[in-house]
Amino acid sequence: MVWQREDKSAYENFLKKHKAILVFFMFLFVCLSIRLFYLQIIKGNKYRDISEQQRIHNTRERAPRGIIYSADNLPFAENKFTYVALYHPYEHHLKPSEQVIQELNKILGRKIKHTVDKNWRFGRVIKLANNLSMEEMFKLQEKKLSLKGVAVAKESSRVYCSPEVISHIIGYTGEVRSDEIEDLAEHGYKMGDYIGRGGIEQTYDQYLQGKDGGWQIEVNARGYQVKAFKYIAPEVGASVYSTVDLKLQQVAYDALNNSDTGIGAVVVLDAKTGAVKALASCPGFDINAAGNREFGRYLKDKRLPLFNRALQALYPPGSIFKIITFAAAVDLLNIDPSEIVECTGNFELGDRHYVCWNKLGHGKMNIISATAQSCNIYFYQLGLKLGVRNLEKYAKKFCLGQKTKIDLPNEKKGFVPNPEWKKTKVKMPWLQGDTVIFSIGQGALWSTPLQMAHMMSVVANKGIHHKPYIVDRVIDLSGNKVYEHELELGDELKLSDNTWTLLHKALLETVENGTGRRCKLPGIKVAGKTGTAQNPQGKDHAWFVSYAPADNPELVMAIIVEHGGGGGINAVPIGRKIYEAYFNLEVLQEENREAKK
Repeated sequence: MVWQREDKSAYENFLKKHKAILVFFMFLFVCLSIRLFYLQIIKGNKYRDISEQQRIHNTRERAPRGIIYSADNLPFAENKFTYVALYHPYEHHLKPSEQVIQELNKILGRKIKHTVDKNWRFGRVIKLANNLSMEEMFKLQEKKLSLKGVAVAKESSRVYCSPEVISHIIGYTGEVRSDEIEDLAEHGYKMGDYIGRGGIEQTYDQYLQGKDGGWQIEVNARGYQVKAFKYIAPEVGASVYSTVDLKLQQVAYDALNNSDTGIGAVVVLDAKTGAVKALASCPGFDINAAGNREFGRYLKDKRLPLFNRALQALYPPGSIFKIITFAAAVDLLNIDPSEIVECTGNFELGDRHYVCWNKLGHGKMNIISATAQSCNIYFYQLGLKLGVRNLEKYAKKFCLGQKTKIDLPNEKKGFVPNPEWKKTKVKMPWLQGDTVIFSIGQGALWSTPLQMAHMMSVVANKGIHHKPYIVDRVIDLSGNKVYEHELELGDELKLSDNTWTLLHKALLETVENGTGRRCKLPGIKVAGKTGTAQNPQGKDHAWFVSYAPADNPELVMAIIVEHGGGGGINAVPIGRKIYEAYFNLEVLQEENREAKK
């Protein structure tokens, strides 16, 4: 019948639709299963971690930084622990009662209501007060039962010994700024971290940084902290052992600070290794005041106490450059040490007159006596014979115009001029007069005190370059050595034996009978050179570079006193005090006086 055929047709259509619907739901089920498998199995750990992070909030207890030691294991930088008052808005006491607030006001001697009102609604731990006195801390502990949610915790802060004396060696710490975080984030730093600024604190920051700890706290769906269930102790940073001798550092800084101007720099190196024994820049600054309001006064000080003159200040080397002119002349010109040149105090070149510092003249000079008496006239003539190219070549051989690559930040490299530079910069050709003043360390020739100390180290070691360094090793909390300095030697400066012998003799004569005689020591031979660097902004700068003992150098130093005038008058006495401290000559002299009595 027709209706039977229609029912069968309708039934078949129904089955087709049913199958399509069934296939669709099966497909949907398979897709959901695959997605669920992907989320739960493949990405399960990731999303579990995200969930835990949303459920768990980590309070932060900043790790103490590692200690910085002197060469004799005395602490330069360590940590002091202060107490802070915290309020934990857990469970039923989200906000402290008025009674608790009044009690806290009385104990802490300050009003905390504003701090509480401002922060409690975020459901996080509230810091009520910093730097609690011992009395305040004990009172809070005594009333711990009645002051629900209030706790006392320790917090570390940096403290430095002899802060002004070591300020430019150590540096200080400061909180990461928002403009720095993008670059520092890839190294693991976060907002709120403290990083080193300047000195060893900056260069070795990643060793000094400890590992933060704190409480793991459960957070509810509204974001409120409800329970603390795990404490992770912070790990102290690694200890850094410097090469600096605290006694020498103190003597160097005090001598420089008590000089006529109290402004300048001293660099003392171990002649055999390049280790920094002392590095003083004066005036210094109180690094314990970093981050305080009073620290701002250093920014306004016209003497620039934040400026590390030992590494960053550029000065003309003046007459100590005669060491390089001497070496180049003996090496290239086959100078006869007995050859005499008359110094009348005046030297003419074309229509220009160049004078000696001794306006009456030194009389008859050979290369040894001219160096000892720092005769300009003699070295003017040597410079003209050598020419600018040889002076430039030997200046660079002695590492001028390049960084020493010491492990301290912000070192300047100095500058050695040449004809191309003058033509480009000044739009003038190089003249013989430029060579004349170049030969005695004036003109557009710039160097740092560290470079001068390094140059003298090359002389003391007869051409061997020791890269200067200030950190010997780094030891972690477990006693493992995570860093140790390896001696680095530059390309050897090869000069003839005769050149080194004559140069050594001239520098020894400078201290024995020349301009450096104020550094003549009993029982210790010192070799050195004084210098007076012209200063267009005022009085000349005073230089003194030296090494001792002359026959087997242990110590090398460079000293500059800004606006100090003659090096023999104002810089040499500082060197003498440092040598006396290093060789214990003051003690020996005192013992001799007592024996005579």
